This record gives sequence, C-alpha cells and structure tokens, in this order.
Amino acid sequence: MNIFATRRQQLKRELQNEQTDVVLIDHPSNLYYYTGFTGGEAMFLMPVNMDVMSTVDSVEGYVITDSRYYEQVEKECEGLSLVKLERNGFSATIKSLLHENKKIKILLEDSMNLAQYMKLKETCPNGMFALGSNWIGMPRMIKDPEELAKIEKAEEIGDAAFTHLLDILKPGVSEREVALELEFFMKRQGASKLSFDTIVASGPNSSMPHAQVTDRKLQKGDFVTMDFGCVYQGYCSDMTRTVAIGTVTEEMKKVYQIVLDANLRAMEQIAVGKRCSEIDAVARDYIREQGYGEYFGHGLGHGVGLDIHEEPRFSPKCDVITRENMVITDEPGIYLPGQFGVRIEDLVVVKEDGYRKLSQSEKKLIVL
Repeated sequence: MNIFATRRQQLKRELQNEQTDVVLIDHPSNLYYYTGFTGGEAMFLMPVNMDVMSTVDSVEGYVITDSRYYEQVEKECEGLSLVKLERNGFSATIKSLLHENKKIKILLEDSMNLAQYMKLKETCPNGMFALGSNWIGMPRMIKDPEELAKIEKAEEIGDAAFTHLLDILKPGVSEREVALELEFFMKRQGASKLSFDTIVASGPNSSMPHAQVTDRKLQKGDFVTMDFGCVYQGYCSDMTRTVAIGTVTEEMKKVYQIVLDANLRAMEQIAVGKRCSEIDAVARDYIREQGYGEYFGHGLGHGVGLDIHEEPRFSPKCDVITRENMVITDEPGIYLPGQFGVRIEDLVVVKEDGYRKLSQSEKKLIVL
C-alpha cells in the first residue's frame, strides 16, 4: 500500500462514527495529499459507504478531471479510477457516480466556491451536505518521515539564504532588491518556488506585520524584518529574522530582547500533550507583562506543510492538543506604529520530550 492509500484509509477510520457516505475533495493540497495528483483542476470523490454509489465495483476513489490531465492521473494516482469530466461540469459528473434514489451524506471542504456548491446542491437533490474540512485536514497535522525530510530541506535552504543575505544588507540596498536576492538564492539551491510573497520591511515599514515590499532603501538605524520561505518537493519552509543596520537605540535593543525572550519561553513549553492556546499564552503574557501587549496582535504560530498556513495554530482560540511530528512556527512580535517592528520566527517539530528546531539561523541581535 502506497502512502496515499494509507492516508485514505486513515481518513476513513476517522470518519467511521460520523455516518458519512462520501467525501468530496477539491483543495489542491488535499488532492495531492490523498491521491498524489499534482495537476490542475480536478476533484476527488472518496466513497466511505459503497452502497450509495451507482456502480457495484469496489473502488477506493474517483479522480474527476478533463483531458489535460488524463495521462497524469493514470501515472500519479495508483489505485484510483479516472473519471472523465462531463461537458455539463463537475456536478453532473458527480451525480452520475451516485445512487439516484438514496439520501447521501457528502462531506465538502470549505474551500469550495459558492457557485460550485450551489450547482452541486441543485444537481444532487438527494445530497445532504456538511463541512468536512476539519476531518479532511486532521491527518495532515501529523507529518510522516518523508514529509519531515522535505520540510527540513526547505528550511535548510532558508537558513542558507539568510546567511547569504548578511553580506548584502547595507545602506542603499532596497527592500525589493533584498526580496529578489532571497528568491534567486533559494531557487538556485533547489527550491521550486516561494512559500509565500517574501516580506522585507525596513525602518518604519517593519511596524506592519505583513508589509508589502517597496523600493525603500535601507538606512543606518533601521531594523529590517525578513519573513520568507521556499517550497522543496511540494513542502514549505518559513522563518523570520530581524537585523539592524548600523546602529540601534536602547528602545530597539529592549524590544528585540523581549521578543527573543518570548520566542524562547514559548519554545521551552513545546512538547507532546500541550494545548496550543496555552503555548500561545506563554509568549503573549510575557510580552504583556513587559508593557507591550497591545503591540502583539497576531497568533504565536501556525502549522506548516504542503501549505504555508495549516492547522494547528498557536493562538488563543486553538485548543488542539499537540502530538508528535506536528510542524509549527513560534513567531512572537512587537510592532510600534510608525517606528519599527521586531519578529523572530522559528520552525519546530513537536517531539515526545520537547521539540526539534529546524531553523538554525542566529537569533541574537545582529547589527550590520
């Protein structure tokens, strides 16, 4: 049994007590995770109860797509049946696979657009639709050894990129030039693409957590926050480092140290069996005690894998209990509007007795 078949079986086991008949997957990352399909437009229909299918054949699942991807499905989706997309679209094709005279509970993803959902509901009047994103996404929280190896390699490329940048960051270089250099370097090291649009925020721009890259040139006295990552064989990396150009004020030193201490305090609490919201609180409470609570508005961290933002999350609202081989970020920050900001982000793997840190770049304040 290949890894994709194993994942499908795991999902079916998760759904045993949910009285689900069919799972319908359309999100590209989940399509790949459960089928191996790397192409474009497609849907995966996985029967949980074969009695609701129009065919008596016992099939693990159906990959529905058009002629652009027929051959690709045959090569990539072992053990699954190719279903050629009908001219009337996905809804009509899905209907043809289902029993006409039975009520059928269908789990959908919340990524499905409204138009597609309305069409499906109209075409399949016997369907009883429910959101299944939590069930579908649950197995992805725990990374297998192959996934971990790819994420670790992607993060190694990020670490090398940061070291490379230390010789480039200087007054007169623009944020855009830094972002381009990051992209070029990571792709030269084997990355297929960026995990997300790189953030390079200098001086007052660094007070915006998700600042857009501009043509602003680095200046003496700037903090420069760089949040970046790459994709290696389908899996993402993510890290943030903040460095200073030339000189720093006492307040800049103070804020930097508070963020670093928050990062380290939270990391010390990471281990199997911890509630995600409790780990978030360690960093959040510390920053608040230091007088900067109102300047840390985002969650402490998020899962990373096929997508740059996955479950679980270190946030006040996430009550997921950590399990071994979850991959998640630890990224506290303080952002003083119009002045400067600091964020320090590491990528870690949850382990039984603690964690394994994947990002190895220096975190002590670097003044260039």
